[in-house]
This record gives sequence, C-alpha cells and structure tokens, in this order.
Amino acid sequence: MKTLTLLLLGMGLAKCMFAQNDAPNVAKATEFAIPVSPAFDLLAVNPSQILRPNNIREFKVDWSFRSWRLKPNLAIQAQPIWEIFYNRADLQAYQRTSSFLKTLSTLDFSAGTIEDDSQNRRVALAAKINLYRERDPLSDIELFSVDTTFNRLQSSRLAMMVDLQLLSNRNNISMREKLRCEQQLDSIQQEYNNLDKLQKDNIQNLVVRYLRSNWNASHVDVAFGKIFAYANPQIDSLELRGQATAFWVSASKGLGRKVLITGLFKYIMQEKRGDLNFTNASGNIFSMGLGFRYGSPKFNFFTDFLYSQGNAQFVMADPGLNLTQLSAYSITYGGDWRLSRNVMLSYGVRTDYTEKLQFKNIIPVANLACMMR
Repeated sequence: MKTLTLLLLGMGLAKCMFAQNDAPNVAKATEFAIPVSPAFDLLAVNPSQILRPNNIREFKVDWSFRSWRLKPNLAIQAQPIWEIFYNRADLQAYQRTSSFLKTLSTLDFSAGTIEDDSQNRRVALAAKINLYRERDPLSDIELFSVDTTFNRLQSSRLAMMVDLQLLSNRNNISMREKLRCEQQLDSIQQEYNNLDKLQKDNIQNLVVRYLRSNWNASHVDVAFGKIFAYANPQIDSLELRGQATAFWVSASKGLGRKVLITGLFKYIMQEKRGDLNFTNASGNIFSMGLGFRYGSPKFNFFTDFLYSQGNAQFVMADPGLNLTQLSAYSITYGGDWRLSRNVMLSYGVRTDYTEKLQFKNIIPVANLACMMR
C-alpha cells in the first residue's frame, strides 16, 4: 500500500511537470453563441428567421416548440472533420494546419424532423460551412497559453508530499513524528487542490472576458439543404408528397461590443407530387432579410425582417409546395439566453404578412440547444 501511494505521488509529479493545463479543453468551449440547427431553419421552426452565422465544435441536440402546441421537434448537428482530425487533447494539430483545412473543419451536418399542423412529417438535411470568421480562439496560440507558475507551485507541493511520505514510512520514526508528517501531508494536499481550482477558475475567467469582448465577431456562412414532406395516411407508412432544395448565405457584422447585424440571402426550389386529385407542381422562392441583435454573450435580443417572393402567385399560397412556410413579409421579435456553457434557450414571436402588408399569422417559437460535451 505504501509503495502504491508513493507511485501515485510520483505519477502526479510527472504529470504536473510535463502536462498541459486545461486551457485547450476550455478553449473548445469558446463558441460565441450556440446557434440553432440549420435543419430547423429549413423547417421554419427557428425562433429567428435570420440564422446567425457561427460554428460549434461539439455534437449538438436541438428541441423546438412551434406554435401553441407543446409537441417537441428534434434536430441533431455534428462536425465530422473536426471530430476525426482535430478534436484532440491539445490544439497543436489544429493550430499548425493550413487556413483551408481550418475552414474545412467547420463543415457541419444537421438533420431535423417535425410534425406540421396538418399532421404531416417533414424532414430536413443540411450542410453548412463557415467561410470567414473575424475571431478564431482555437488558432490563437497566445490566448490560452500555459501558465507555468501554477505548474511550478504544484510541482513543489507534490515533491514535498513525496518527501513527507518517505519520512512517514521509515521504521525508526516515532509515533509523534509520524502524526506530524500526516498532518503536514493533509495540509499540503489541500494547498495542491486549491491551486488546481484556482488555475481552472483563472482560465474560465479568461474565457468569459474573451466572449464578452468578441461575442458579436463577424462571420460568413454558406449552406445547402434538402426538405422532404411525407403524408402519414397510416401509422406504419409514409408517402412522399413534396421536396425542396435550398441554398443560402448568411453574414454578420459586429458594431461595438453590444450590436450584431446579420444579413441573409436564400433561394429555394420546391416540388410537390400529385395524387388522384392534384397534379404535380413546382416553384421557386427567393428570400432576403436583415436581423438586428443587441446584448451580450449571455443575454441578447433580436428583431428580424424577412421578405420572400415566389416565381408565381400560387407558390407562396400552396402549403404543400411552400415547405419552408415562408410568407411575403415576416417580422420576428425574440432573444437568446445562454443558461450555461452548454445550453442556450432561444425564443421568438413571428408575425407574418401578405404582399399587401395585411396581417396573416402570429407564431410563437422556442428552442433549446444543448452541446453534448
């Protein structure tokens, strides 16, 4: 038992001397936001219709609640290139790679499904890549550099613990000296634990300050997605009734430390399959919008303005063809609340209007995004 104790102390000393601190792990959690899934954006169950460009570094799950119904919708999102090649204990592989591969590592895939108001099942698949980011904390070598002061202090405490353990194990030591050694060991162990906690707290405080200063950094994303609509005539069957293909670009620009302006351009090609009563139909929709966001990385509020136009009048009015449920004009009010490092609550109220600016609909939407760290 004594030999095992000495061995563990020696291993702890070696780890303290040669290991890195927790900076890389904390750096991976420096997302400026936890954006809602692009698949949900295609399915029109996002609180904000102007999807905020950003990139994440973990597997993510979204739950969305749309309209007055409390039936949840589900989406998942992942970044396979990052996970396979760069999600390591340290960031050296990522920091040393080329700018092209860093950009490629932001490629993420998402899938989502909802049941719409007509009890039909809609499924969306989306791929998104971040082409430009004003700030990339993972590439900043100096930002989360190792503080050697903590390592030196911890090394000295571990060395003292090893010496005291050796002294306590000697056969010719008195009971009083042995008790004194054990008391000193407990005290030094507590000092070591306090240093470890202080080091982690300092790193976390650095992350908080960094996010506060850069949460509204500028980004540019491009994305592609597919939507499939299925009728559900029977419990055990699905019948494809329509599909759509979408391309979009979103870009954001920060102003000061509290304002973020986001623009969106989206093009959607849609097709509806006929049955005995309806013939096949197709149509295209072009959307453009502007979003204004004010706040901080923990709380922020937004207002979105979105305009959509179809290549024919029936495109927007046909719910079987307009799978993204776009209206001619939409105004959305809402906000984001980052509940923790891994959880973001987004909420919004969308008001839809016709081409003649007549009120059409009001839709409340809430979304809970969770990073699976």
